Amino acid sequence: MKKTLLLTAIAAMSLGSAALSPALAAPISAPPQISESAAEDARDQVQAPRRASNYEKLSEKARQYEVNPDLAPTDADYAKARKDREEGKIERRSQRTEIEAIRDQNNRITEYVVTPGSTKIPYSIQNRSDRPNNNPGHSKDTLGTPKFINFGF
Repeated sequence: MKKTLLLTAIAAMSLGSAALSPALAAPISAPPQISESAAEDARDQVQAPRRASNYEKLSEKARQYEVNPDLAPTDADYAKARKDREEGKIERRSQRTEIEAIRDQNNRITEYVVTPGSTKIPYSIQNRSDRPNNNPGHSKDTLGTPKFINFGF
């Protein structure tokens, strides 16, 4: 059994080396040979414009909106802004959120006006503590839905 296995392994190795010897004997520096039509097809594929990917389309669109250097503030603009701020012409905006409580004649709070520090666009929330509660299980729901848009005439 061992002799048969050993002879089979030696035979396989000798056949493998015999098959590889012509490939090893070929010169390495010889270029691969292709047909003339295959070479023309490859040349046409290289010269043909390829479709742009989504990334390339978006980057091309973004290049249209590059920064205009004429619109950037100059040193004179910065100097004028500093001078105006020192003279009090321009107030520095606070980034703090302001909450104002509006009261009626009985000194009860009727609504809260919230002005976020980032946008400075106020919105109001009504206090509904004097009205009957629609949700009996939630007795602490006394504030209304915020009004982000107020139409006034």
